[in-house]
Amino acid sequence: MWFKKLLIFLSFLILSGNTARAAHLVGGEITTRCLGNNNYEITLQIYRDCFSTGAPFDAKAVISIYDINNVLVRNDSIALLKISSLPVVAPNNCTFLPRTVCTEKGLYKYTVNLPPKVGGYTITHQRCCRNNTITNINNTMSQWGSTYTATIPSMDTGCNSSPVFKDDPPVVLCLNVKLALDLGATDADGDSLHYELCEVLNGGFNGQGGIAPSPAAPPPYSAVPFLPGYSSQQPITSFPMFAINPVSGILTGTPSAVGQFVFAICVSEYRNGDFLGVTRRDFQFNVSNACQIIIARIEDQKEDPRNLCSGGIIRFKNKSQFATKYFWNFGDPTTLADTSWQAHPTYTYPDTGVYKVMLVAQPYSGCADTTYSYFEVYDSPQISFTYQGEFCYSNNSFDFFPQGDYSQNSTFVWDYGGNTNRGLTDTVKNPTNISWAKAGSYLVRVTVHDFQCVSTFADTVHVYSDPIFDEEVNLAEECMPYSVEFKDRSVAMTEIRHLWYFGDGNSSTQANPVHVYDNPGTYTVEHYAYTYDGCVDSSYTIYPDIITIYPVPQSGLIWQSKITDIYDPVFYVSNNSSGHTSTKTILPDGQRIDNMSEATVTMRDTGNFLVYHISYNEYNCVDTLIDTIRVDDPFTLYIPNAFSPNGDGMNDLFTFKMSGISSIVIEIYNRWGEIVYQSTDPKAGWDGTILNSEKKAPGGVYAYVLKARVKKGGYQEVRTGPITLLR
Repeated sequence: MWFKKLLIFLSFLILSGNTARAAHLVGGEITTRCLGNNNYEITLQIYRDCFSTGAPFDAKAVISIYDINNVLVRNDSIALLKISSLPVVAPNNCTFLPRTVCTEKGLYKYTVNLPPKVGGYTITHQRCCRNNTITNINNTMSQWGSTYTATIPSMDTGCNSSPVFKDDPPVVLCLNVKLALDLGATDADGDSLHYELCEVLNGGFNGQGGIAPSPAAPPPYSAVPFLPGYSSQQPITSFPMFAINPVSGILTGTPSAVGQFVFAICVSEYRNGDFLGVTRRDFQFNVSNACQIIIARIEDQKEDPRNLCSGGIIRFKNKSQFATKYFWNFGDPTTLADTSWQAHPTYTYPDTGVYKVMLVAQPYSGCADTTYSYFEVYDSPQISFTYQGEFCYSNNSFDFFPQGDYSQNSTFVWDYGGNTNRGLTDTVKNPTNISWAKAGSYLVRVTVHDFQCVSTFADTVHVYSDPIFDEEVNLAEECMPYSVEFKDRSVAMTEIRHLWYFGDGNSSTQANPVHVYDNPGTYTVEHYAYTYDGCVDSSYTIYPDIITIYPVPQSGLIWQSKITDIYDPVFYVSNNSSGHTSTKTILPDGQRIDNMSEATVTMRDTGNFLVYHISYNEYNCVDTLIDTIRVDDPFTLYIPNAFSPNGDGMNDLFTFKMSGISSIVIEIYNRWGEIVYQSTDPKAGWDGTILNSEKKAPGGVYAYVLKARVKKGGYQEVRTGPITLLR
């Protein structure tokens, strides 16, 4: 019953995560040193994770010693002698480890007397538990512990000491960093040593005696089972696979996955070919991706295509890691000055070719890393093209001529931008006799591939519709002067130029000219139209005797005088027309006279009057003359010298009579020169009232000034004189 209760208690400890569980151990080892007289110094070293939540080192460690028959010879409880931290030093001296790892070493040491015995002795320490975060074993329930062993050979009369590992195990391995880790040991007796990766032994808790068995269980010991994909010979994810040199104890490989990996190294000891015993180191590798290692790397030329065809100018991009200084050698055999200390230098090569470039990260240091990369230097090809041929659609045909700077090994790809008699694309160098299926504008591209360099050039090729030439010239028979509009009806994709000849010695370069024929005659019209670019074509058309212009008679009248006055309103006129067959004269009173020779025209009123004289010829051409005759009023003026504004109805106003004037201004002054009356109305009169008042001017003599604008001649007539006002 007590045993069952103990198991329940221990299970409770496992499930509850009690700190009594030492879920912190990462390894350990036991070594022996012969002191003489059958005395041996036993050393136990235990490694633990500083950051673990498990218990600290045991204050006392149990070391059990069994003989060949598994008879317990000794069971000692040894006090903890010393705790030290392993230095955070990477296997590669140029690797900088993260500061998030810490491993402590606990040292237990004491001396025992073990007389020689057949089969020798097995020295054992067992302890639970390994970390439950280990990657290569299933330890989620912290069910796996550790067993550390060493042996003392059978009948050890020669006082043998076990091999001792030269260095502590590494705290951290770095992801993807190749290592050559010296896990070798030294042997005080000069015995031969053989190294191998071996089984990881279980013990404690699941073994007899609980978490820290006292005594430890006797041999044999069971191995901790690895998860699929792992084994004692392949305990870690790596590429290449980990391997230990059996002679030197150098462990090599490159960790390729982050994690915690349990492993064991066994050192077998031989003397004169006879096997003496095994010393075992059990440890946990921690692989981190937080390491920093100086790595030299040059960006590959393909990562930056600008460097491929740069004409010798290469812009190097440094992708090294964790370095602060750099040295470049650009591999130019023509000079010794092809070096640089810049991080991202630029170098101009004198010629094309392939150059081996070297980059040293952190040069002249023990951590320097060197890499090489080949750079191909090509001149970027330069390409363009010219073309010639027939641009008119009806018989379009083009020859293309590439031009530029490229090698003889270059290849070409033409894209015609439309369907041609050679298809849409072509790969010949000089395409000839290329014709498009329809008129239009086509963007033609040529791409040249020269080594690994590419250059493209494009230009627009126009295939022009054939011009259609036409014009509109109408038959005309008209009297002079006659304005003729000539119309161009041509259609073309480019500008059409024109030259019109009108047949009268005049010409025009307008497309739609308007020409006035001023002289009678019959005229031949010529039209020349042509294109001077694109589809070059021309047209010439002649229209014989297409325009006929007839003469126009000249209407003329001879007047004895065109101006008279109302006292003699008679005009004498005679016909002076020429080139006519008949005339018609229309007088101001509406009278019509056909074929007038002479006529007398009498007017009955003053004013301006129009006379129409129309001439006709045999071509029905007409000329109309409009003459103006004028009958004036004669200039007359009567001014009285006295008036009596007394209201008797007789001579109450000072008025004057006049004719033949267009305007007047009259002013009347008193003897002191003051104006008493003013008017511009020829029909008004002075009633004797002072200007701008209702006062009556006193009787007496006044002076007047009258200014009149005479119609005939347009001059100004000025009259002055006295006027007597009678009261």
